[in-house]
Amino acid sequence: MKILKFFLVFLFLTSRLNAIELPKIDTKFYLGIYKSIDELTATAKRHNFDSTYNTTTDAEKKNLGFFLGYNFYLDNFLLGLETSFQENIGKDTAIDGFDGSVTYEKLREVKFNFGYNYNDFVFFTYLGTGDAHPVWTAYQNDPTFIREYWTRGFGIDYKLTENYFIGLNFDETTFDINYLTSNYVEEVQKQSTRLRFGYIF
Repeated sequence: MKILKFFLVFLFLTSRLNAIELPKIDTKFYLGIYKSIDELTATAKRHNFDSTYNTTTDAEKKNLGFFLGYNFYLDNFLLGLETSFQENIGKDTAIDGFDGSVTYEKLREVKFNFGYNYNDFVFFTYLGTGDAHPVWTAYQNDPTFIREYWTRGFGIDYKLTENYFIGLNFDETTFDINYLTSNYVEEVQKQSTRLRFGYIF
């Protein structure tokens, strides 16, 4: 009799567990290329002096970049990690009071994505960290130091097929560039719009 009771309880619990639908888990690797339109401005001040200058990129503001990422899906919610590289950000060809030009380049970022998948669309926001470098044509002997900065943004991806997608995202970044010889500190603001195309493995 005890064995029969145990068997009935076992059948009841098994049927209850089968009735509960467990969340669907999936993982995806992806990579791709993007076209970025970058707007960068900077205001610099010299330590212990009143000297200041301003830069605004006026050339080379449309650039290509590459990205590689990984998404973990729990039903329609996703957590992801993405890294990207962009050779150029922009160039200021003429700066009042200074010779030559300055180019901001070698943008590297790592971002944590949070999003939701709805049909063929993925809506996401992200927070990440990054690094970039300025290159002056007339002041190449002034090394720079940039602390890893924070970047944030949001975007949307659309799945064209099972393996290909297009997307659009917007981000904003603020960071400081410390010039170690001249003792200038630039406070940089960057806003970017990126159209991207990728492949899902």
